[in-house]
Amino acid sequence: MTMDNFAQMQIFFFISSVGFIILGILAAIFLFYLVRAANTFSEIMSKIEKDIEKIGDTTKEMVHDMKDSLFFNFLFRKNKKHHKD
Repeated sequence: MTMDNFAQMQIFFFISSVGFIILGILAAIFLFYLVRAANTFSEIMSKIEKDIEKIGDTTKEMVHDMKDSLFFNFLFRKNKKHHKD
């Protein structure tokens, strides 16, 4: 091995070490933003679930109120069976 080959090895290892360090930093930054995005997505999903529950409750109340209204009862009368005692 000559000094020229030794110098080339040193340069190669230096460049590859710097590359791995930069790659590690970029991976850490990517993971940081990925975790933040996952947390934001989780918060959005929980808000949507709460709103869907509120909408469902409101819809149930509206249907109940509508069924109890006089107009609904007039249009959709229940068939009453006459029982002979």
